[in-house]
Amino acid sequence: MKQNRSTNSMQYTQQITQEFIALREQFGQMTQEMLHIFADGQVEVLKRVAAGLPKVSPGDPDLPIIFSRIHEMQGHTEHGRYSGGPGKGKRPVYSIPLQDVPQHFLNVIQESHYKERITRDLIYGLREILGAARRANLPEELNQETLTAYRAELDSRKISATWLKRKLLDMQRLGELFALDDKNKKIVANEHRAAKLAADLEPSKRHIDFRANPLSPLDYARIARDVSQEAFATEGNRQTVQRLFITAGMLALLSFIPERVSDILGAVIGKDVTRDARGWSSEYFSRKTDVDRTFDYLPDQLTPYLDDLVLLGAKPGPQGSDLARLYGQRVSLQSPLFARTDLRRAYSSVRIFELVKERTGHGPHAARKAMTDYLAEIDAAPEDVLDLLGHRKIATSEAHYAVYAEAHRRKRTLNRMDDFREELAAGGKFRLVTGRLIDLDKISRELD
Repeated sequence: MKQNRSTNSMQYTQQITQEFIALREQFGQMTQEMLHIFADGQVEVLKRVAAGLPKVSPGDPDLPIIFSRIHEMQGHTEHGRYSGGPGKGKRPVYSIPLQDVPQHFLNVIQESHYKERITRDLIYGLREILGAARRANLPEELNQETLTAYRAELDSRKISATWLKRKLLDMQRLGELFALDDKNKKIVANEHRAAKLAADLEPSKRHIDFRANPLSPLDYARIARDVSQEAFATEGNRQTVQRLFITAGMLALLSFIPERVSDILGAVIGKDVTRDARGWSSEYFSRKTDVDRTFDYLPDQLTPYLDDLVLLGAKPGPQGSDLARLYGQRVSLQSPLFARTDLRRAYSSVRIFELVKERTGHGPHAARKAMTDYLAEIDAAPEDVLDLLGHRKIATSEAHYAVYAEAHRRKRTLNRMDDFREELAAGGKFRLVTGRLIDLDKISRELD
């Protein structure tokens, strides 16, 4: 009886799949609306098509759109932000929900002179302070008692001196905005000054890790190629295949243009990144620094990896017709370039960190260190470093991203000095910039 039920289910899946193929042949292509009409609003029908289509048409270009429609019909496009306690793989939550923060507190911060990025940090810092007050059964206000409770919590966390410095800077700014009394302002300022001194003396753990296991941009490109080959060789679970394409695309992008992860994940197809007959181009401003990150055309080596983020294992079709169709679907959905299975939500930054670190031993941000060192090795101009990494000051690159850059510069300088000495020794005579003639042969004879 059980075998008969299984056989009947398989036959029904095959029947639904054949009906789908026949309808597609009749209309030429399937849109989101046509999929909904075909399924008559029943997600189970599309699930059967998604299960049966790979067996009769491996790499079918409609599979990404079918899975996207399945997610939408299941109501997975809207997910509330997790606000409970820690669970498997989740960090402890120290802040109170945003809706619990009094509106007049938010107004003070939002109407301040600080930029949007700092404003977001201050709101989150305030939420953590009020969270500490709530856990200590104190009034949820900004005063000496709540700051003391929050400071005690910071001491109990295992955070670096640099991170503590940032938290105390937020406290100092909040104290100014909310007119904290001078005594407590001075206490917070002194603690911030001490944390800053400790942070300046503390070696960067990420620098130490990168120095122990250095990578070059070429290493990222090689790993991206290996992951891409693994994706094409993988059969079965759809999420596994998509995860591999996401990892390969991220590593490939980091090997050429190591953007910040927030900028990469925020890129929307058709708006921030576009594809035409010549390749991919980007046009947006950095979410952190507001620096223009426009590239008329990204390197050709990136094109197949970025195309795979649209195809997700499907075949591009004759002269790229299916790629163009899937690209159009993603544009209409306002889909992120690095999207989840539903093609509507951006991939998780935490998951991206895990995937990149699993392959390279470092987080995605380490690619900026690799590129900084590489640019120093090839003697690139400071303007090239600023342009490629999107920094406003070269000091930022040297202080936070250069690991082996100074060693490369010293080696290059020594090599130039050796070449200069050899050239002088071979020439025998030369003039200084003052016009004085130096005869090395004469000096050598006199010394002898």
